[in-house]
Amino acid sequence: MNIFDPKHNGNAKEIRHYLGALFVFVLVVLILYYLTKYTIPKENSQIVNTLIGMIAASIAMVISSITGAKPDELNSLKGQLEKKENQIDLLIREKDRLESMIINLQGQILENYDNTLDKVLLSQTITHDLKNNPPKNSKK
Repeated sequence: MNIFDPKHNGNAKEIRHYLGALFVFVLVVLILYYLTKYTIPKENSQIVNTLIGMIAASIAMVISSITGAKPDELNSLKGQLEKKENQIDLLIREKDRLESMIINLQGQILENYDNTLDKVLLSQTITHDLKNNPPKNSKK
């Protein structure tokens, strides 16, 4: 089984990027070591300086690839995090609104219950009074 075959391994691209970045990093270290030990002839100095400049310019990408940091992925995750935070804020506002509606509904239910209870008690009181103390019909 070949680890570089994308059909068998979904991480093959990442492994290739990691190994390539590691190779460039080792190459830069070897060039720096070589430059400390040997001198460059004048006729080749411009070419060597250009090559070293290009390799050194890619060192930031190499380091980010070796450490696993991917700027596009990081920006994407930041965007997703911001969306989630907005959704959480919206859900909290809606939860607070619904709680307020429930509190109002409970208040109305209690008020209606009190009114209904008052009516039932008044009705029973009138019935009791009429039964036990019937009105006196005065005929003069």
